[in-house]
Amino acid sequence: MVLLRHAKYIGYSFLPLLLLILLCQGVTSSSDIGRQAISAIPASSSTTSPAAFTIMTFNIHHGEGLDGRVNIQRIAELIQNEKADVITLQEVDRYRWRSGYVDQAKELAELLGMDMRFAPSLSYTAGQYGNAILSRYPIEDSNYTLLPGNKETRSLLEVKIKVNSELVRIATTHLGLSKEDRRLQLARISEMVTNYDDPLVVAGDFNMELDAFPFKIDTDQLTNVPLRAGVQSTFVDGKRIDHIFTNRKKVQTSWAIPTIFSDHFPVITLIRLESPVQV
Repeated sequence: MVLLRHAKYIGYSFLPLLLLILLCQGVTSSSDIGRQAISAIPASSSTTSPAAFTIMTFNIHHGEGLDGRVNIQRIAELIQNEKADVITLQEVDRYRWRSGYVDQAKELAELLGMDMRFAPSLSYTAGQYGNAILSRYPIEDSNYTLLPGNKETRSLLEVKIKVNSELVRIATTHLGLSKEDRRLQLARISEMVTNYDDPLVVAGDFNMELDAFPFKIDTDQLTNVPLRAGVQSTFVDGKRIDHIFTNRKKVQTSWAIPTIFSDHFPVITLIRLESPVQV
């Protein structure tokens, strides 16, 4: 059984939840990307309020689920079902053999009818691997920066969107596996995103729980959005390593969505734009 092959990574105590997820979500009949005739999935047409938007962060594991299948369509359907306005993605493949030589960010954007930007962290002879941001609001500007570190290269992708008339900055990253790399990368990110007056959200896979951050997050600058009661993990080993930070004061809790479509659970939250953290 495919799930049992992952048991050494997730712990056997976590298998009942995954089996329940499998029964609830089901799997598609084909494991090939782009082999099915799929119709476009329309983007969300309404926000929760004029002064708010929903954002999801999701490490998609190059589209490979715990059942061993690479399938971008079901990830698009999961995102659409949650009606997120902005989605930050990590571990996104672009023209790589293991994922069928598909530009995954572009395919997701087309399925969802969203604007998209991609930032490579690694470039190969054939293909790239990195982060992406999808938005139902037009992306007005974007840039990306390669982050310091001694192991696998990581990056920070930033975009600017307008929610109604308000400019919002969105950033996403996927930090390294070593403690020292994460320390260097967080320090660089902190230099880049602090002191923004515009609404700011920094979301992604930080590869560590909040209490393991190498230095305390300055809550005068950014606030971590907590997970509400229920599913408290974002990774199949039971830890929360995917986070959403914002400089807005009025935020609600985030919630994780159990799935077998990746080894991470997507996290979604509502960001209100009324006031910054500093008061």
